[in-house]
Amino acid sequence: MKTNPLDDFVDRLNTKHGEETWIPMYQSLNKDDKSEDGSFYAVLVSKESAVATLDRHGWDLMIDAGGPGFSSTFENGKEVTTYHRTHYEDFRRIAVYRTFHGRKEGYFELSEEFRLFHNLYHDGKSGTYLAFDETGDEVEVAKVARHEVLVRRSYLRSFMAATQMDLLLFFELTRHSRDSVSFEDEHRSDNLTFVRYSGPSYVTGYTSFTRILGKKLLHCDSLESCGVWPFERKKSFEEFIIGGDVDEPEVFSCDPDGLANYFGANPGAPHYLTPVFFKKEVMQKYYGSSEYEISDGHLSRHGAWSLRLDNNSSTHISVFLGDLGRDLPSKEQKYWRSFNIVPDGLRISETNFQRSFLGNFFDAKSPDLRFKYEFEKLQQAWFAKHGWYLFLPLDAKDEHFYQSIRSLLANQQSEFDSQVLALAKVTIDSVNVKALRMFVAGVDPEAKSISLLNELFSKLGISDLTAKTDFLRGVQSVRSTGVAHRKGTEYEKVIAKLRINDENYQAEFDEMLEGFVTILKEVREALKGES
Repeated sequence: MKTNPLDDFVDRLNTKHGEETWIPMYQSLNKDDKSEDGSFYAVLVSKESAVATLDRHGWDLMIDAGGPGFSSTFENGKEVTTYHRTHYEDFRRIAVYRTFHGRKEGYFELSEEFRLFHNLYHDGKSGTYLAFDETGDEVEVAKVARHEVLVRRSYLRSFMAATQMDLLLFFELTRHSRDSVSFEDEHRSDNLTFVRYSGPSYVTGYTSFTRILGKKLLHCDSLESCGVWPFERKKSFEEFIIGGDVDEPEVFSCDPDGLANYFGANPGAPHYLTPVFFKKEVMQKYYGSSEYEISDGHLSRHGAWSLRLDNNSSTHISVFLGDLGRDLPSKEQKYWRSFNIVPDGLRISETNFQRSFLGNFFDAKSPDLRFKYEFEKLQQAWFAKHGWYLFLPLDAKDEHFYQSIRSLLANQQSEFDSQVLALAKVTIDSVNVKALRMFVAGVDPEAKSISLLNELFSKLGISDLTAKTDFLRGVQSVRSTGVAHRKGTEYEKVIAKLRINDENYQAEFDEMLEGFVTILKEVREALKGES
């Protein structure tokens, strides 16, 4: 039996085309050596026209056709002109080709309806279109380039389901051969139709060609499967450890609808406010990205989700079981589950207890949260009184230093170094030297930040000047001898002088934060009485 040179292409059409992760709305099949030329193109088609289109091999819509315009007919002897959104009512393009008849180079656009349906963001530099999943992560949905337009299958099928339109995958491929080939056949089935034939090649160096022309039909799913409101996919819920021990942990789903509450729901089930405990390292992911905002009792991802939590304990993080299910997307729950620990005597912080159960206003206790509170209060108070900031606001590219400041999540040298650097950058390195020199007046014109702060403390009548100045110089020394540069004997001397216990970096850095809290608070209090 004679083998057709396009059998492999037909096999691809039958088994793969339209089922890939990335489905070509348009794709050039031309090869540089001229041995092949052709393309894929795809459009949506109404159910009423879908089956009928398979009766013919030719494409029902060319890549540059289908735009808006007018039609003119005669009715009762009079010319009637009608405007049409598209000349092909039964077809809908995802890849729209713009042509300018040689005046400008043509290019592809992504259908406006498709973009708006999935609320896609266009990255002009890469030519990609992005959606954001339930956690706020970017998802590449479409890629538009000069020779291809690819759409992620799941998002295309969602749009097909919503519009209740099927997908027509047009294809045309011509393969050239140096041998003499003579072949002709056609094929029709429920979802694939094509014609194949051969002839003399029109490409120099080749003898003959074989061409295939046709289309493949893929039916849409049900409307309810589109995954868009009001047909969202059902949220899944993780089980978290709420009791027991390491050998036999007690777990329960965080689905809020399955938990008990104060109104009698689900008797016998754990209460919505059952605390669930996690290693502090769970927060590393969020401190390491500007996508997230962490504050006293709250974690959020901009424009995506937010979670109430208890971050006022020194050894762990805790979240109420119901809040995990209500506020965290399913994918994020899986991440938190990997840091879940057995309660084993752990408790929520006093701060969280006072706020959540007694309804009291209660200050944060964690040193990092107290530092940020005092820093922001002083900045606001100083600007309100003097019209300039005591600490210069960070540039946008340095803002991550402030956001990342926290009590150490792990007792490691690397984290200690990074936190000392961030703390110094936000405070000592950001002192408004120019304005402060004018404010304290009469100081050495070459005086640096710490010397100027010493003069300020003196002017404001703050006690223990020497201790506070020594503390600031100590932090600066740790930064300059061991963080900003290679560590050596000078760093060891500084560590010894400051009595920093390198076996407990967590406690040592908390002491640094507490030192700044004291200074910031005293300056703010002195500011109130300043004339």
